[in-house]
Amino acid sequence: MPGELDVVTLGVALSLVTLSMTLLLCVAAWHAGSEKGLRHWALGNFAIMLGLVLNVYQDHIHHGLSVVFAYTLMTLGIGVTWLGIRAFKGQTQPQTGPVIAALTVMLLMWVFRFHIDHVPARIVISSVILSGMSLLCARELLIPAEQPMRTAYWFTGFTALFCAVGLAFRAALSFTFLPSSPEASLVPMQSVTLLGAMVAQIGLACGFILMTHYRTTIALHHLSERDALTNTLNRRSLQEQASAVLELANQQAYPTTLIMLDADHFKRINDKFGHQTGDAVLCHLVGRVRQHLRNDDLLGRFGGEEFILLLPGLDTESAVQVAERIRQALCAQPWQNDEIPVALSVSMGVACTDQHGYSFDTLVGVADAALYRAKALGRNRVELASEPDQELQDEMALRLLSQFRHNLDV
Repeated sequence: MPGELDVVTLGVALSLVTLSMTLLLCVAAWHAGSEKGLRHWALGNFAIMLGLVLNVYQDHIHHGLSVVFAYTLMTLGIGVTWLGIRAFKGQTQPQTGPVIAALTVMLLMWVFRFHIDHVPARIVISSVILSGMSLLCARELLIPAEQPMRTAYWFTGFTALFCAVGLAFRAALSFTFLPSSPEASLVPMQSVTLLGAMVAQIGLACGFILMTHYRTTIALHHLSERDALTNTLNRRSLQEQASAVLELANQQAYPTTLIMLDADHFKRINDKFGHQTGDAVLCHLVGRVRQHLRNDDLLGRFGGEEFILLLPGLDTESAVQVAERIRQALCAQPWQNDEIPVALSVSMGVACTDQHGYSFDTLVGVADAALYRAKALGRNRVELASEPDQELQDEMALRLLSQFRHNLDV
């Protein structure tokens, strides 16, 4: 069947497909802004397209272009594509390798065309080198990754692996059959090669677009659940994730502690140093807090200068120790601006599921009451939430006292 397909028609179809995929990647690169990789892929696809077109019409073009320059362009194009994959992943881009591969192909094609005119040797050499370059691309992509990026990586990686295997098979067939009957074997091989190249062009372009799309989707999702200033969880996302953690903790019967943290006298910092300094102080506060958290702990901005920490697996005693370490660390290391250090202290309220259950809203309420008590008792301290059955008639008085002192900014 492949031998019955018209090679010229396949060549025209391949030219149109590669041109379309190149334009698609160029448009995507144009609108991608600072996204790394797409420009490499567009340039690499363009080089591959030129090389394929020149090679398909080698009967009408001088062999210096249709053989030597064509295979050089294809090798360089796959090399640039490989660099684009590494750029997309944030890795280094060693340009020496693709350049050496392209120069090697150019030299060998020149030798086996103008010094030793040997078609099988040219096909074997070009196929082996192109297969190796495709295998490098596949190796970069067939790696463990989180969804949905794994889907995009593996789709593109298996397409590159398909190219590598196909080219290796082409080299093996050329080495086996072409020396004995070059004319009978060349046309079917050209047809299969053109069909495979067409499928690979479409698959790789779609894979690169899919990779970019998923990365953009992940970035947008990250922005939707993060506070823009401090990069902590925003209030909505904090409530969703904390509720899920508390539900799991309830099912598995282990304690979880919620800490509400508030920066003391933050209005003074804004008034004295300006809101830009206030923003920097908040970021400094978050950075210091993160140093005392584990990977599974949650940190979110509840509002203004108030933050919530959720510590799964810690009871009240252990959580209080964490809170004290955070408080002491913030006191010991003020934020340093260009002129004078900006002192910072925090008040914290601590509530544990052992006494108050696994409801996020309930824990926030009792931790907030403990925070008010810490404020009323002089700030820069850690207070535990009151026991549920304890008489709390003085709680309102403490809250009013805290608010009064805050209004006076003492």
